[in-house]
Amino acid sequence: AMSLMPGKQLPKDLPWDKALHFIGYAGLAFLARMGSKKHPSWQIVIGCIAFSLLIEFLQQFIPNRGFEWLDLVANSLGVITGVVVGFLLKPYLVKE
Repeated sequence: AMSLMPGKQLPKDLPWDKALHFIGYAGLAFLARMGSKKHPSWQIVIGCIAFSLLIEFLQQFIPNRGFEWLDLVANSLGVITGVVVGFLLKPYLVKE
C-alpha cells in the first residue's frame, strides 16, 4: 500500500528506505515461493521483479514520488533472497 501513496503521506521517521524495499519484496517473494505448487522459482523471481518494475513506473504519476533505479535494485535483491529462503525452507514447512 505504501508503494503507491503520495510522498507527503508517508511517515517521515522511516529507517533507510532501501532496507524497507528489500524486506518488503523478500517477504512477497518468500510467500509466493511457499504458496506456489506449479510455478518454478525462476518464474516467481521474474514475476515479482516485473511487479516491482511496474510499481516503480507508476510512482512517476504520484505526487512527490518517482522512479528510482536503486529501489528497483533493492527490490530485486529482496526478491532473490526471498525465493532462495523459501526454496530452502519449503521442504521443512510445507507438507505436500
